[in-house]
Amino acid sequence: MRVTPVAFPNRDGLQLSGVVHEPDPQAARGVCVLLLSPGIKGRVGPHRLYLKMAARLVPLGYHVLRFDYHGLGDSAGELAERVLADVYCGVQNGRYVDDTRAAMDWFGREYGVERFVASGLCGGAISGLLAAAVDDRIQAVWCLGVPVTFDGGQENWGKYLTRGQLDDLKGAYLRKVASPRAWGRFLSGRSSYEVIWKIVRRMLGRGTPAASPPARGPGPDAPPPDNANPKFASSFFAVVESGRPVLLVFSGGDRLGWEFDEKFAARHGERLAALQDRFEVFTIEGANHILSDRRWVEQMLDHSVAWLERDCRSAGASAPAEASRPDVVAPGPA
Repeated sequence: MRVTPVAFPNRDGLQLSGVVHEPDPQAARGVCVLLLSPGIKGRVGPHRLYLKMAARLVPLGYHVLRFDYHGLGDSAGELAERVLADVYCGVQNGRYVDDTRAAMDWFGREYGVERFVASGLCGGAISGLLAAAVDDRIQAVWCLGVPVTFDGGQENWGKYLTRGQLDDLKGAYLRKVASPRAWGRFLSGRSSYEVIWKIVRRMLGRGTPAASPPARGPGPDAPPPDNANPKFASSFFAVVESGRPVLLVFSGGDRLGWEFDEKFAARHGERLAALQDRFEVFTIEGANHILSDRRWVEQMLDHSVAWLERDCRSAGASAPAEASRPDVVAPGPA
């Protein structure tokens, strides 16, 4: 595997820094997997996740490009927002779509590869999906923990909780019943009374949270009834209905999986049922958002690589003669 630090301009002329992982020329498929940076994290990902992914993909013949978006890591530019939730909302609204397309422009010129698989965790996943909706050089989308909502900040945290989140929080609150410190927070006005009230009502079977989906929800272009990101639905259907495969990987202990189920899947059930052979949802039970346990990473990679091999032949993914499976701990530059 050849690993090369690189730099290239985005569409505003800002210099982006990244790393290219090249396969053996004899095994190369002519497909590049873009590992897109999550949230405000850089091109390495949490706990070097993207290096572990590259170490699995490159021996299979895939090129890998990972880079810092503008305003982050080693890349040029600044973030104008003063509140982190606003940064996340910007990412979820497509802030980095143009950077992603600029990366493909550059990679095509430098390496002669014009077919891409967009992948990434969280903010990287939504950036890849939004980019794929407007750029058919992305021939498959592989999302890890993709958000389907807009972040609303701490002040709105309790407003749009899903039923899955409430059920998960119920256990945490019940464990605090005997805690003097928890009662101190409750009596001093520092508890989230809105959340506690919703949990109590759900335990009593009196109503569901405001974010609960209707049995038949609005179409993807209709205004959402809560904090659902309308760009997720429109982009998802644009990609899937174009015939490009999509894999959605969620962690069982992550709110993003519940949000996907309640704020997207339940609202578009009929349309999704007609497309069920074009996308796949895979959940890693018990895993957290960043897949911090080595076993979760291996489970994610085992399933995802099998999906790439099975469903992504349209992306030119003919298998090399032999491909070894390296250890997930990968050396190389950051």
